[in-house]
Parts: sequence; structure tokens; C-alpha cells
Amino acid sequence: MAKKTFALLMNGVAIRTLEDLRANFELGKAVEYFKSGELVEWLADRFYDDEAEALENISVDDKNLTAKLCAALNVECDDDLEFAQRIKEKRAYLAAKTDNENIIANVASTALNQDDLANLLHMDYKTIYLCGEIFNVPIRMTDRKYIGVLSTPKIKIKADSDEEIAEKNIVFENCKLAWQKEKPLDAMKALAAKIFGTNGEWLIVDKAFKVVSSYDKLSAAEKSIAVGMCCHGKYKESQVVFLYITEDISDGFAFTTDAFCTGGASGGNIFKYNEITGVRAAYYLEIFHVQSLKNYSYFRHQPCLLNNNEDLNQKVKKFLDVVKNF
Repeated sequence: MAKKTFALLMNGVAIRTLEDLRANFELGKAVEYFKSGELVEWLADRFYDDEAEALENISVDDKNLTAKLCAALNVECDDDLEFAQRIKEKRAYLAAKTDNENIIANVASTALNQDDLANLLHMDYKTIYLCGEIFNVPIRMTDRKYIGVLSTPKIKIKADSDEEIAEKNIVFENCKLAWQKEKPLDAMKALAAKIFGTNGEWLIVDKAFKVVSSYDKLSAAEKSIAVGMCCHGKYKESQVVFLYITEDISDGFAFTTDAFCTGGASGGNIFKYNEITGVRAAYYLEIFHVQSLKNYSYFRHQPCLLNNNEDLNQKVKKFLDVVKNF
């Protein structure tokens, strides 16, 4: 037998949707429903999972209960207009940078700068999302989790090892700590982002090489096809550093952790970075030069993605010339 959902009552209105709640929001009633557990149950019954999870992380004894409750429900609170205004500003910033709903849903607990971080720590947020380049994190604020989003922020903290922060029950995800060596994969991704000017995105282009979308906009099936086409089933997505494909997923190339792969009309080859050394370096780099590319038999039958764009060709050469020394 199906579970029967119940309505909340605010300002004399039966609240059955999140839109109803926001339009008829009554702070006192919302706090009552929260403390009784009815608000979380109401959200969960309607599968508003992000909002329900956010409320479950708030203690009924939290001194900033009302501000956090309003932030979780994306409604304005008269008792903390400054906090509400800052959430609006952060939401607009994140929405301009990504369409990832999970990232935007965590806007209330996201710090875009050091001032945001200080405010969230003073409000005793236990999980904080860091969206920026550098943050100073106090080690005296224990029992915290920090997660880097949209980039991998550098962390300044008075500690010298993972053991020290573990003692304070401080956890970092997708963040760079001074004592942690940069992984080769991260370094290669940073190199590709710099050379191709993509801010870390993998590109999808039309026939005129105009960027029309990015890899993260593809469906799971399309992503599988794209990686398989470029890498010939030899590499997983987690091993790909950078991907560049046509919008019909018929042509493209990929840099992986240890090889340069071309797929589709580009000939279908895998060139290992460790082979691009010594006397062989000139050969491997030269085949990507526009004037020389046509001389190689595996490119003769179809137009080649790299053969039609000098700028792209030179960027590929530049990446290979550096990465062969990693």
C-alpha cells in the first residue's frame, strides 16, 4: 500500500510542494516543523533529497538554526538579511560557472573567498565547500570536512602531515595541501588546461573547430563512446587527461596518463609518451605538423582533425613536447 503524504500548514495554506513552501513561508512554523522532524519527513516523502539532507545536518540546538534552515530551503530570513543576500550572490556566481545541481544546492555552505570561510566556520558548518584558489584553514577548528569544487584550491594550514589533521578530525577532498606532492595526472591536467585554455573542460567542436559544448554535457552513453573512439578501449575515463572531439563523436584525440591517442578520421593510433624521446621525438612531433601530416599513409583516406587546424596542431605539439619529460 502506497504511503500517504501529508501537507504542512503555513499562513493558512496547505503546503504540498517546495514552491508552495517558498511562496507561503512562515519562519516560526518552519522551525516548529523542523524541531518535530516533520519538515525533514515532508521533504523526504516528496524526494527533495538535497534539502532534506541539508536539514539533517543542522542541530536543533544550533545557534544559527534559522539562518541555516532558510539557506537550506532557499528562502529569505528577515533575521539575517546579510547572510541571505550573500547566498544570492554566491548562487548567481556558481550558476554562471556550472549547471551541476549538486554544487549549486550546497551554495549556503560554499565559500568563494576567505571571508565566506570565516563566516561559515563561525556559524559552525561542519562540511564546507571551497570554490577558489587559496584558503587559510585554522587547525583549531576541529571536526570539519572541506571539499574543493570547480577547481582544486590550495590550503594553508598549520600542519605538516596527514596525521596531524587526522588527529583534529579534519578531512580534505579535492584540495592541495603543502606536504602532498602533486600527482602526475593533476600536473598533466593543469598543463593541458593552460595550453588549450579550457579551464579544465574537455572540448566538443563543430566542423569549423568552434567550441559548441563540453564533455561533461554528454550523457553517460555518449561519454563511453567518446572515450572508446579516441582511446580504442585501452583507457578508462579516469585515465584521460584531456579530450577533444567533434560534436558527432566521429573524430578526435585524447591525452591519457601515458599516451596520446587519436581516433576516428584521425587515423586511430596510440603513441606512448615514453617513446617520444631522443631521435624518435622529431618523428612523432613532426607527424602532427600540418604540411607533413598528409605524407603518412594512415591519414590519406579521410580528412584529419589535426590536419585542418594549424593552431590546434601546434597546441598538441606543445603539450607532447612538455609531457614527454614528465
